[in-house]
Amino acid sequence: MKFVKLFLFSTILLSFLNCAELFQKDKKDNNDALFALLLNSGCTISDVSSPTSGRKIDFTACRGDANAALAASGFSSSSISLSGGLVGTGSTSTVYTNSSSLSSLGGDKKASIEIVYVLSQGDSSITAILPSTTNLSGPGFHILPSTVNKIASNGSNSALNTPRVWSSSVSAEKILCLEVHQESGNAHVFGWESSCAAANRGTYQFEEDGVAADFGGDRIGLRINKATIKSITIYSANIGTSGSFQ
Repeated sequence: MKFVKLFLFSTILLSFLNCAELFQKDKKDNNDALFALLLNSGCTISDVSSPTSGRKIDFTACRGDANAALAASGFSSSSISLSGGLVGTGSTSTVYTNSSSLSSLGGDKKASIEIVYVLSQGDSSITAILPSTTNLSGPGFHILPSTVNKIASNGSNSALNTPRVWSSSVSAEKILCLEVHQESGNAHVFGWESSCAAANRGTYQFEEDGVAADFGGDRIGLRINKATIKSITIYSANIGTSGSFQ
């Protein structure tokens, strides 16, 4: 009887050790697969110096799965695919930076970006929140085929006091330079219908001061509705030089 018990105990122990070894092997294989996925994923990132220092992320050159490529490039994403850039289909198609993306350090917050995009339909839109929380709340811009609106603290969008209207850009590549400054608790939102390098930094083509805003975040967030983001440049210093700076 003792021999039988010893045999059964040895068999069970050996089975347990084999299972443990198999579990560790599976865990290692999964980690190796994840590492390989991230190693082969990502988007092209380059430094820029004009009109000020920043980083350009080229989404047309992303590799691998969309979520893995964006994670490797410093973004969190939801309902995004890759096809000549970041493709979004509705209000749940979002990306935001995983770290602070302000264009000022200390004091009131400022955020500055350049965005290259294509709106695919007449009801397409892109919401650019800067600065943004991880829930995509904050001040910013609602980009439409023929104009750009402001985003207020309640998330609604409406025309700017100084608007800019252009011919419909449906299916055409377009570029905007956008900036938001926190001033006396409110937002000064402004921008240019051009690249930031080509902008007249002392004169804004569209703007509004005193926009009610929540400055609880420090990221850059995008909601992509029936549109493609080809690239975004995030600047580390502010671009605009005119206005009621605090």
